[in-house]
Amino acid sequence: MLMGAVFVALIFVSASHAQPRRGAADKVAALTQAEAQERWKEFSSSKIAGDYCLGFSISHNPRRGESVIYKGLMFGSERNGSTMTRIIVRKAGSPETDAADFILKNSRTSSKIWRSEGGKFREIPESEWHKPMLDGLVFSPFDILMPYRWWESGYKGPMRMGKAVHVYSLKAPDKFSGSVSRVEIALTRDFNSPAQTEIFGAGNLPSKTVSLGAVKKLDGLWIILELSARDNSSRDSDRLKFRSGAVKIKLPESVFSPENPALPSKMPELKIF
Repeated sequence: MLMGAVFVALIFVSASHAQPRRGAADKVAALTQAEAQERWKEFSSSKIAGDYCLGFSISHNPRRGESVIYKGLMFGSERNGSTMTRIIVRKAGSPETDAADFILKNSRTSSKIWRSEGGKFREIPESEWHKPMLDGLVFSPFDILMPYRWWESGYKGPMRMGKAVHVYSLKAPDKFSGSVSRVEIALTRDFNSPAQTEIFGAGNLPSKTVSLGAVKKLDGLWIILELSARDNSSRDSDRLKFRSGAVKIKLPESVFSPENPALPSKMPELKIF
């Protein structure tokens, strides 16, 4: 059981913290500086044990109006020291040609995002990382990439938000200063995975909150079953739920290749949750 990297850090949870602690549940003890650094290192440097494919739905819930359903697939792998993610999402009932298709690469030295346009993948600049994956959604490629795991971090302390957490504040590099000033992430005490991630925009005001929902076990790995994202300005929200999946599989290189992209000729058999 492993916690994956990048967005998969929101999907796979850590083996070393997988057993809830009993006894002192009512009080969350502060970490020492060394303990805080060790926890952050574990979170930020974790790897994926094998490739995966997950099917999901997103319910977009506007503050006013009816909900809209989106469906998609997410693929992930560790390749040459980088975490690779591919995510395909479209509005339910729309043709496959209307799907948004992204390839994401994340490593300590290089983070990139490509989007399919006219059948070819184009690298999109960091200024576009915050745009919704599709018009109408709250979730963006930035939320999936989670580039902030490489940013300068500082431990703020313990707290409770339904569960025991340890909060870290991450200062955005200058290249993000126009859109993100900092990120605050609350890692669960028991799983060391994000219970909540709050993104602060210009003027150091909170702009979006991503929160953890339920977790479950899939083939011996704890995975996060539900996530939500809330836009603080519009008060619209997305609820992402993983509905099927296959882990510890082998995916072809083409799945994550912006130059020669192709999905598997035989798709993985996904277990329905």
